[in-house]
Amino acid sequence: MKKLISILGGLLAVQLVLAVAMNLSSEDHGAFQPREKLLAFDRNAVDSLRIEDGKGSVVLSKRDGKWLLPESGDFPASTVNVDRLLDALAGLQKGWPVATTTAAARRFKVADDQFERKLSLLSNGKTLAVLYVGTSPGFRKVNVRPSGQDDVFAVAFNTWEANAKNDDWIDKAVLTLSPDDVARVEMPGFVLQRASDELRVADLAGDEETDAKAAGALLDKLAGLQIQSLLGTESKPEYRQDEPELEIKLTRTNGNVLSYRFSRPKDATYYVLKRSDRDDYFKVADFNVKPLKEATREKLVKSASKHALDKSAAGAGNTTTATPAVEPAVKPAGAAQ
Repeated sequence: MKKLISILGGLLAVQLVLAVAMNLSSEDHGAFQPREKLLAFDRNAVDSLRIEDGKGSVVLSKRDGKWLLPESGDFPASTVNVDRLLDALAGLQKGWPVATTTAAARRFKVADDQFERKLSLLSNGKTLAVLYVGTSPGFRKVNVRPSGQDDVFAVAFNTWEANAKNDDWIDKAVLTLSPDDVARVEMPGFVLQRASDELRVADLAGDEETDAKAAGALLDKLAGLQIQSLLGTESKPEYRQDEPELEIKLTRTNGNVLSYRFSRPKDATYYVLKRSDRDDYFKVADFNVKPLKEATREKLVKSASKHALDKSAAGAGNTTTATPAVEPAVKPAGAAQ
């Protein structure tokens, strides 16, 4: 009997040890649940962001609700791109670490002195979080390590969203206007003047009218002009601004006049743009300038009488004569089927 009791007592002890071990293992696993945030910072408190890649760096600062590039004369940064990066960082979650040693941090390029990217988030000059971004273990995956920790995690993140060059963060739509804000456009060979709710070619002959679709497309190209990069505020001889290939004068509805001067450096595949309301010189892609250079009065004007005839012909072509339905013949009763 005593032997049986001893055996049962031993089995109970073993069960207790296993239960404790399983409980500890469960708690340890819970510490790395994917629901836990990788970085602990207040998303809305971030007012400065520094990105380094080992070769250079870029600083983004928020002022009066707008993101700027202080190292580029406070040029406007793309709020969309900055918000996308901050949202991505705030949404990163922990899983099981892929490594936990200093040697592994260097191997995965997330060490303090060896990394693909170093992202520092600040608020009023105080560092909120620092993340080292390293090698990629797979598609849309990257190894990261929060500063002050040894654990390395593989998370879903696009490294290209955290480039360390100013041109990757500039607001490329900084020159865009609302088409409704344009009152007049003066281009080589013709003028567009707002009349009622649309721009029309000025000085039309009696049998001419504006091709509203073509004029609207041209206006959209000019008002929606995008830049590629910044070239600084210094005029350089190689820009050849004294030999412009295209000049445009645009008058806004408030009366302000904007002058556009496009020039092409020798052997370049892009244009240099200087607009009168800014000190900056901009690089603009050839495909954005080509439609403006190729615009002519002939492409924006059509014959009013020909247009009326075309509409009349089109209307006549669409007219159809209904064919009366033919009732099937009724066979006499008893006729062969």
